[in-house]
Amino acid sequence: MNKNRILLVEDEINLRETICEYLKYEDYEIVSAENGQEALDILDYWIPDLILCDIMMPVMDGHKFHEIINKNSTLNAIPFIFLTAKKEDNIREKCIYDGVDEFISKPFKFDELTKMVNAKIKRFKKIKNSYNNIYTGSENVFLHEINTPLNGILGSIDLLIDHEESFDKNDKATFYEAIKISGERLNRTMRNVILFQNIKNNTIEFNEDEQSDLLDCFVKVRKALSPYYENSKKRLRADLANVEIKMNSDFLEFVLYELIDNALRFSNTSKQVSVAGNIYNDKYYELKITDYGSGFKPEELKSIEPNKQFNREQMEQQGLGLGLYLSRIVVLKSKGLFSIVSKEGEGTKITLLLPIS
Repeated sequence: MNKNRILLVEDEINLRETICEYLKYEDYEIVSAENGQEALDILDYWIPDLILCDIMMPVMDGHKFHEIINKNSTLNAIPFIFLTAKKEDNIREKCIYDGVDEFISKPFKFDELTKMVNAKIKRFKKIKNSYNNIYTGSENVFLHEINTPLNGILGSIDLLIDHEESFDKNDKATFYEAIKISGERLNRTMRNVILFQNIKNNTIEFNEDEQSDLLDCFVKVRKALSPYYENSKKRLRADLANVEIKMNSDFLEFVLYELIDNALRFSNTSKQVSVAGNIYNDKYYELKITDYGSGFKPEELKSIEPNKQFNREQMEQQGLGLGLYLSRIVVLKSKGLFSIVSKEGEGTKITLLLPIS
């Protein structure tokens, strides 16, 4: 049976450790952070059933942390309980208007905390289960991404079976290529969904001891992308060193594929996409992927979430909207850094700092 998950955000180390020990004893799975920024980093790859958060903290306080959570459609339904001091009672009214679920004042009794946590998680799970039964827009996108390539595969096979004698060698080769492309699209969709679920459920390991040849991974990715983009070799300008990255090769290829695919897809075909890098501080390889395409709006850069695709209807793009989100999480979980600089109508530069041997 899966344990209920709690994210504790508290800067006072003794209180943080005491609460953690108590909640673990009560059979909760608990992860802790000492400020709001650290908690946001955790939420990139671990989703709790409840957040228990102090208000006054360094780096990022509880108010700012809750404000960011409240604007994120993936996280804003999670029950949020503030730990308050008696002198902070006057701010409760404002927080209630901002959507905070509950408060508990320090010092508190642990049985009081347990009752409150149990009630909030029970209510949250009841709402979540009801929501899961609703046919949401993201589920429609998922079904579309399954059905479209599957129909392409089955349709091509039916034509080959029913009218084989009508097709010459070139016609058959065209059908085979269509089946292959549809199969690869379906495989990519399922791969992304499985990776997302594994990260969400914390059932995937990121081994820091594994190493991958960057240049070798890039060559494989460029070859895999070539059927989808005319003159892809000419459009891709690469300047990479032959370095060993501290990352599983499958993960590195995944990140390169998703980011380069996005860059090619949303770039002007007359413009090149640059993939270049250099050693940074003897500990990292700084990899920059630059395109001159549609770019992101400022508000879109703040909304890189699962199932989030921008201008899907206008751009007629394919996919679940997981690629950019998952690439960022994989890099962060591999002890790297990930940043995006973009301007609408001008293009996007994604910079990765990848740990090297």
